[in-house]
Amino acid sequence: MSDRWNFYPLMIEDKPASIFVDLGINELVPVAGFPTMAFLSVRMREPRDDGLSSQAEYETLMALEDTIFKFAAGDDRTLYVGRSTSDGCRDFYFYTRDAAIENNLRLLMQNWPQYAYETGTRLDTEWTTYSQFLYPSAEDLQLIGNRDVVYQLQQNGDHSDCPRPIDHFAVFRTVHDRDAYGRFLVTDGFSISDKPASQDGRFGISFSRSDRPDQIDPVTIGLYRAALEHNGDYDGWGCAAVIRRPTP
Repeated sequence: MSDRWNFYPLMIEDKPASIFVDLGINELVPVAGFPTMAFLSVRMREPRDDGLSSQAEYETLMALEDTIFKFAAGDDRTLYVGRSTSDGCRDFYFYTRDAAIENNLRLLMQNWPQYAYETGTRLDTEWTTYSQFLYPSAEDLQLIGNRDVVYQLQQNGDHSDCPRPIDHFAVFRTVHDRDAYGRFLVTDGFSISDKPASQDGRFGISFSRSDRPDQIDPVTIGLYRAALEHNGDYDGWGCAAVIRRPTP
């Protein structure tokens, strides 16, 4: 239903994990007519020591996931929504109205006899597995966005380890909240460039500071948390690419 797939790292029960999830379907959750959550848990054969997937098994696991994408795409009764990798397992998650989903997954796994696996289902009309487990937190979404911006910069030839002015924006419910946030910014070395009023009646603030895009995560998380404390929303960042020209 969506092509807005992305991934992020996290900890699950104090163990390193990675989640790959369809972000776009979040706008439709819970999807009517798909009341059952189903999973396929595959035990990896060559996990890393930390329980995540290894380069040695990468191609095989990608081929398995490609099969799963095709399985769901060819069946209007089932939606593939994400997977988690942790503790030596790769777990695939679906929402379905197919009473035979587990049998169909077992048939799919006949093509992968080298893998031990489990399947299961439970009623989840509110899609809590998707919204409370697979879907990233607000801070994880910020980190995903950071990674995507840095990637786009690098695609344009950027050297992301070079400091340069980085522009930021945030919005607040009241002038008082915005101005209090502005005082926090000044003490943290930011320069305020504008204080526009947004079309929905909220109060914006544009600001900048010299930083490195490849070290932007702690900067934006601090700005995000401070905005929340002042009843506002941090709204992202941008900057010009820095391209080193070859020396003649």
